[in-house]
Formats: sequence, structure tokens, C-alpha cells
Amino acid sequence: MKRPGIALALAALAMPAVALAAKVEEHHGGAHGVPWAKLAFSTINLGIFLYILRRFAWPVLRNWVAERRTAIAGALAQAERAKREAEALRAEWQRRLDRLGGELEGLLAQARGDIAAERDQILAAARRTAEAIRRDAQRTAESEIRNAQEALRAEVAKQALAIAERLAPQRLTPADQQRFVAEFVQQVEPR
Repeated sequence: MKRPGIALALAALAMPAVALAAKVEEHHGGAHGVPWAKLAFSTINLGIFLYILRRFAWPVLRNWVAERRTAIAGALAQAERAKREAEALRAEWQRRLDRLGGELEGLLAQARGDIAAERDQILAAARRTAEAIRRDAQRTAESEIRNAQEALRAEVAKQALAIAERLAPQRLTPADQQRFVAEFVQQVEPR
């Protein structure tokens, strides 16, 4: 099957050569007809060239093209893998950035909540302390008032007794003195 294809290719290539040779002869004014020797030499030369090309150059060229194709396919596959890896890495970093933004918002919200809770605790402690101070101050004031009242009562009783002792002998009888002192002591005693 290969041989008839070669012969057919040679014939197809020889046809233009025959036409060219005829035209050249016509142009030079030489003898009419086909220069068979020149045509045969050109055909043999073409056959040898095609044989050398097919036998030596074609396998090398075919191997080079196959290797080149394999190298290019490998490079394309490697580039595709690198592209997928880069896209996966980019997607991973994007997810991390998105997650980081959410984490930062969460931390910020938590910090705000912690600050508000601490503020509320401080205010509650301050209110408790203020209430305790107010109660202590009220108890101290009440105690001071009681002490002052008792001191005042004692002083008033002492002064009244001194006045009564001075005036009583002059104006009162001993029975009146006894009665006044009893009434006064009753009034001064705490109720």
C-alpha cells in the first residue's frame, strides 16, 4: 500500500517538471519534444531525495515533533496544575481573610460586651459603696443626735437641779421641794 502511494506522489511531482522542461525548450528555441534524459535524471534525483528524506530525516523529524508535543503537553499539564494550585491557594487565603474579618468583628463585639459588663459591675459596686456610706452616715448622725440629746438632757437636768436647789430653800417648803424634784425626774427620764 505504501509503494503505490510513493509512485503516485512521484508521478504527481514529475508532471510539473515535464511541463516546465517543455516550456524551457520552447523558450530557447531548441528542438521540439520532451528531453527524456533530463526528465529521467530529475526524477531519479527526486526519488533519491525523497528516499533519504523518508529514511533518515522523517523518523528524526517525527520523533522530534512527538517529543516536542509531549514536552508541550507536559508543560501545559504542569501549568494547569500550577494554576489550580494557585487558585486553591488564593481561595484558601480568601477564606482565611473572610474568617479573619468575622473573627475581628467577633472579638470587637466581645470586647464591647466585656467593657459594658465591667462598667455595669463598677457602677453596681459604686452604688453599693455609696449606699453603705449613706447608711453609715445616717447611723452615725442618729447616734450623734442621741448622744447630744442625752448630754443635753443631763445638762438641763443638772442646771435645773442647781436652780431648784438655789431657789427652793427660799420659796418652797421642804414638801414642795420633794414633789417638784419627783415630777422633774419623771419628765426628764427617757420615755
